[in-house]
Amino acid sequence: MNVGIVGCGFISGIHVNAWRDIGLHVTAACDLNEKVAIQFTKDWKIPAYYTSFSEMLKNEDLFAVSVCVPPRFHANVAIEALESGCNIVVEKPFTITTEDAKKLLDALQRSSGKMTVIHSQLFEHSIFSAMKKVKSGEIGQIVGMDVAILHSPDEVMAGDKNHWCHKLPGGRFGENLPHPIYLLQAFLGKLEIKSVITDKLGPHPWMVFDELRVILEAEKNRFGTVHISFNAPGHDLTVVHATIYGTAGTIQADIYPVSSLLVSKPGRGILHFDNVSQQAKIWGAYLKNIITKRKGPRYYSVSHARIIRSFVDSLSGNGQPLVTPEMGYENVQVVEQICKMMDQRSASEN
Repeated sequence: MNVGIVGCGFISGIHVNAWRDIGLHVTAACDLNEKVAIQFTKDWKIPAYYTSFSEMLKNEDLFAVSVCVPPRFHANVAIEALESGCNIVVEKPFTITTEDAKKLLDALQRSSGKMTVIHSQLFEHSIFSAMKKVKSGEIGQIVGMDVAILHSPDEVMAGDKNHWCHKLPGGRFGENLPHPIYLLQAFLGKLEIKSVITDKLGPHPWMVFDELRVILEAEKNRFGTVHISFNAPGHDLTVVHATIYGTAGTIQADIYPVSSLLVSKPGRGILHFDNVSQQAKIWGAYLKNIITKRKGPRYYSVSHARIIRSFVDSLSGNGQPLVTPEMGYENVQVVEQICKMMDQRSASEN
């Protein structure tokens, strides 16, 4: 079965590796920039390149397409692929607006194709393991969760004033917010926004805000918080971590750049056998991937591979995909609301 890639940025290579990992062939790639398309197909040894997505769909016999274009194009590109009968994998965010998300879901209903969305951090080793522990009741009933994404000021997207992310609702945060929101939705359920707090501390004049804190409430008086900063000390730094609070203990999960998982319970320290064993399993999985795939985490994403594998399995009748289109829609709803509140605050300050 053949797969196409539309959008030839860095993340597209991770999709190529994920598709090849399950034995499918990436036979074509498309980008509006011909030089980028030529270089991408050369680097990844892909037979054909296109600058027209319509031409790629017309000329190639494709089982599926990975949609890796900038988010504001997700809906139109995904709808065209669905109308051609292709199965599609959409990078996050699903879409920019709920209006576009509804159009995409309507197109999905009319199409023979199926769809999944990349909610990658949900299936990194640490969070994947944390979810199993929560479901087993290891820390009791969940009462809250905090997610933090900390970037240094020279983060590649934020530091480039011409990057497409700054044109999104919410600016750079509009690209980043889907991650913590889908993590909170997975552990807490349906979310209601209680408070959005912004601040400007850093040097980039093209970023109206570079600090964001959001408080959200779920059912049963459970609360989640998001902290995204572009003022962390260091160079080219990104750190992502989450803390999950339960009635019988707490899980501390580091997601990026390295996965780790610690469970703390009353009367028991963190340096006990279960934690050491769990961390050994996570590091062992990383090492196994590097050895067997001959690729480090920068080029081979375990989470992308898990999501795409589950999607292909679901198309054969083996269960549901790990991420459904409905999950993507629910994520867009919350992110859109937060970005609107941020943009209103920005307009009032200007």
